[in-house]
This record gives sequence, C-alpha cells and structure tokens, in this order.
Amino acid sequence: MKPDEFEQKLSRQPLRQVPQEWRAKIISAACGAQASCHPPPDTRRSLLSAINSQLSTLLWPHPIAWAGLAAVWILIFGVNFSMREPSPRVAEKYVPPSPEVMVELKKQQRLFAELVGAIQPPEADRQKLFAPKPRSQRVEILMT
Repeated sequence: MKPDEFEQKLSRQPLRQVPQEWRAKIISAACGAQASCHPPPDTRRSLLSAINSQLSTLLWPHPIAWAGLAAVWILIFGVNFSMREPSPRVAEKYVPPSPEVMVELKKQQRLFAELVGAIQPPEADRQKLFAPKPRSQRVEILMT
C-alpha cells in the first residue's frame, strides 16, 4: 500500500469516540509524564534574569523600535548636559557694597520718601501722647 492510498482509506473511516475510562487513564498518565519530564521551574531566579525576562516580555513586539527610542533619549540627555554652562557660585562672588554705594542708596531712599510723601498712620492708629498735669490743678478740678 502506498502512502496516498493509506491516507485515502483512513480519511474514509468514521471517527470514533474514546471510551471515558480510557480517556481518564490517558489524561492522568499524560499529566504524570509531563510532571516527571519537565521539572518545575526554579522559583528563585537571579535579579538580572528576572529583569531580562520582564524586559523581553515588554519589548517583544518591536525590540528594534524600543532600542532606537532608548538611543534617542540617551542622545538627548547627552546633548542637554554637554550644552549646559556651569552656573556661577553666588556666595563666592559676593562683594560687600562700598561705602559710596551705601551713601547713594540712602540718598535715593530719602528722595523716594520726599516724592511719595511720608506715610503717616491714620489718626486712630497714632499713639496719643499723655502729658500729666500738676497735682494741684487736679485737686481743684475735682473740688469745683
């Protein structure tokens, strides 16, 4: 019998269902064989292995596109840091003002106060001066 003839004869035969007792035995034997052939994976993996598997799962659809994007970001950060100018240190460059500058600043403050006018607090906010009167007058006021 040639292989083509065998396939034709096989395709003409109707499919029969496997008896339920056999089915249960076959499935239990297959499960037992699978457990003995493939030991359970070691749950303790190294950190590098765990990171690698997570990244592979995340980047699997288009790894070249993700690698290109990472390269572009690294390039952007590199250009950004290379174009920065060192910031001057303010505390190192602080020079106290000269006496001439202080005199000029005081003059400007006086001129500003003259132009704006001295701001005086309202009448109610001003502190009233108390001038005590002589005791002799006080006695006269009480008697009259």
